[in-house]
Amino acid sequence: MEINDIKEKLNSKESYINGWEKMKRASIIIPLIDINEEVYILFQVRAKKLKSQPGDICFPGGKIDKCETPSEAALREINEELGLKDVEIIKEMDILIRHDGIIIHPFVAKVNNIEELEINEDEVDEVFYVPLSYLLEYSPMEVRNKLIVERGEDFPYHLIKGGKNYKFKTGEYISTFYQYKDYVIWGITASMLKDFVNNIK
Repeated sequence: MEINDIKEKLNSKESYINGWEKMKRASIIIPLIDINEEVYILFQVRAKKLKSQPGDICFPGGKIDKCETPSEAALREINEELGLKDVEIIKEMDILIRHDGIIIHPFVAKVNNIEELEINEDEVDEVFYVPLSYLLEYSPMEVRNKLIVERGEDFPYHLIKGGKNYKFKTGEYISTFYQYKDYVIWGITASMLKDFVNNIK
């Protein structure tokens, strides 16, 4: 193989995230709604009967199927969960990679017709709206956590200098919290919310 062959192969490849084929992928929508000439963000409360994160507050979204793009998945999910069809994507935000190996594509979108709202009770218990003006003034709580890799018994320490005494690095994970009335928005949803708010300040 020559350098020109390598160049041709690499130029035909679209860059993304190393190892994404082995990771789960999802899309979410940060839904903006105009109510009486004021912008609100819609949040949903996950149904308590769900196996994953029951009762948590999140944005509409879910798994990206193999046959669809991230934006197509986001629009499909907001329709399946909330019955909303008249949704206009404004911008894709920064991709988020969770510490547990999930890639999330966040999109900011305008909901043009909130009258279409029809909650899928199998997935969503309720929705609520937070004024954007409130979020722009709010300072979220942030808690720093340490991430440590637990290496299995079959880890080949003999192949690295220092063996078990090697100075492995630890990671940091920040948990973000917003409070609005009786609602607590935290975790990945809060991280994506903070990124959006910081980008429009």
